[in-house]
Amino acid sequence: MTDLSGLGLPALDWGEVFHMGIRVADLEAAQQELTKAIGVRWTKPAQIPMKAWAPGQGYSTYDLTISFTVEGPVHIELLYGAPGSYYDVRNGGAGLHHIGVWVDDVTKVNQDLVGQGYTVELAGASPEEGYGAFTYVRSPGGVLFEPESGLHGSKERFERWYAGGSLF
Repeated sequence: MTDLSGLGLPALDWGEVFHMGIRVADLEAAQQELTKAIGVRWTKPAQIPMKAWAPGQGYSTYDLTISFTVEGPVHIELLYGAPGSYYDVRNGGAGLHHIGVWVDDVTKVNQDLVGQGYTVELAGASPEEGYGAFTYVRSPGGVLFEPESGLHGSKERFERWYAGGSLF
């Protein structure tokens, strides 16, 4: 990843963008709609028991169901969140939610972005714990990014999932 922080630009590398996350009210219906519209195929939906940290709220636990297009290199991620969760469509509506970017160092990227006026909305861990393996960080202009660790086999797990295997 190229460090552009000295230029006043985010420390995110466009070449490492790997998905666009879309929050949906009905995952299966959204899969069918997009398959019909653009001809994509989907991974088997994965249910994830999420434990995440949010500023002013601390840790919460809830269920998240996701599915990715098989086709890439930039995939579409559909997110269906449990009622009341960060991903619930009642918290901001359905539609484009975030841009997912592989990064080598979630802590450093978030420190750089926060230093440039970005705001962390959700993270795998608190800032004191280095944010964990992912965050959702909003730009001053309103764009939400998900810096996600590409280390420790994460990229390989996703590649296996796109190929028809299991995410976990």
